[in-house]
Amino acid sequence: MFEINKKSDEEAPVLKHSDRVFHDALADGKRRYHVCRDFGEDYDIVYTKNFDYVLPMMPESYRYIEVYWDFLKYDESDMTSIVMDQFETRKKVVFQEVNEYTIVIGRILLRERRDIELFYVDERIKWFLPENEHLHVGDDLPEDTEEVLYVTQPLGYSYQNTTGNKISVLAVFQSMFFLQAATDKPLSAIKYIQMQFDSGLIGIGAIGSQTARMESIFKKAGWTAYIVGDYIGKYPRKMIDKFMNIPSKPQDATEDNTLFPDYLLLPRLTVTYTGIRANRVFDISWFKDDFVSQLKEYADGVIGDKKMLGVYIRGTDYITTNMPGLGKQATVGEMIPKIHEWMDMYGFDGIFLATEDSGILKEMRDEFGSLIRIVAQERFSVDEFKTVKLIGELEAEKYDASEKEAHLEDLTVNYFYAMYVLSRCDSFIASGTANGVDIVNCFNNGAFDHYYLFTIGMNK
Repeated sequence: MFEINKKSDEEAPVLKHSDRVFHDALADGKRRYHVCRDFGEDYDIVYTKNFDYVLPMMPESYRYIEVYWDFLKYDESDMTSIVMDQFETRKKVVFQEVNEYTIVIGRILLRERRDIELFYVDERIKWFLPENEHLHVGDDLPEDTEEVLYVTQPLGYSYQNTTGNKISVLAVFQSMFFLQAATDKPLSAIKYIQMQFDSGLIGIGAIGSQTARMESIFKKAGWTAYIVGDYIGKYPRKMIDKFMNIPSKPQDATEDNTLFPDYLLLPRLTVTYTGIRANRVFDISWFKDDFVSQLKEYADGVIGDKKMLGVYIRGTDYITTNMPGLGKQATVGEMIPKIHEWMDMYGFDGIFLATEDSGILKEMRDEFGSLIRIVAQERFSVDEFKTVKLIGELEAEKYDASEKEAHLEDLTVNYFYAMYVLSRCDSFIASGTANGVDIVNCFNNGAFDHYYLFTIGMNK
């Protein structure tokens, strides 16, 4: 992104001020330019790679994931490939800075959304946008409400945050132009997104969530997703087919009409469309009807007519990988006050706890005793993660090939039972954003009387 600075004494190529000045500079590829205006003050534009803004905030183990495209080419006039979802509920937009992206965003909004009022503090916006009754310049800003979108500086409140009303300029721009960056193929030719989960570590919740998010993000284009591979993540497809209806490759899918995501596409789209901006929940039709009937019968036996609070707490590899941002989970100690508050307020008969972490189970039993109900399943301790960081790695270390598949099927079925019982609880509390939450919502479409998701990684 190009920032606008006062003209410096540093030697630099010269460009003429125009509506295309940023496109001219991107095509030329230099870091700094002097820009000359026919009337008024000259200025410099200085380029920074988008990911360089956020790199210092990224945990070291995640710094290979460039979560932002650089957008060296984009077409701000092609509205068929510009997504305006970010502005659906907004009546006013406040821009904290004048830079390449806030200028382009403002230009599009003035042209396409005459029902939105734009506010810039920096007077230099007048160099780039013509006078307009919907353009306001100065310190007289609107009251801070959810109808107002604040387009913040590049880091904003968090490089990941795209919910609420204060969002990084990088994320807002990417949310508009991601279709243009996702592929070089003609967008009109694409019908499908091929999902392939080659990593032997990825879990079934992540597989469903990633596929659902892809379809949701590309809903404007109308693309649908399918999954290929004899192995899907760590699961043999023949095993998953016992319980699920995984979408297969359509007969008419070809190289020309299919998007093949690289390993960076989903992280980039996730930054753009976290939270409510994309649907993470896949459809219950993914599960076979007879398996859902078995889950229901089991949940009826566990819950019956009791009024239960469902509590889902992720630990183990969420702790060992030091998961940042949205993925960071609340600890038991951070959750206990909220659980006690709800137990007292709503009068639950008990707590159904789902966790893969034996240490978390012990902490919860120490606090709530006989109120805790669980599904019998294998659990792990953080102490076991001495040479590995992920559950899939630990499983590969603990089980030889002859017993791994049977163990994996048992573990997966019990996981589904736990998630289904959670979905049948009256109310639900989870330690943070995790794929298990998506499966719970898949089973009951989020139909809880009370619902709380901790977001401690975003509270900064």
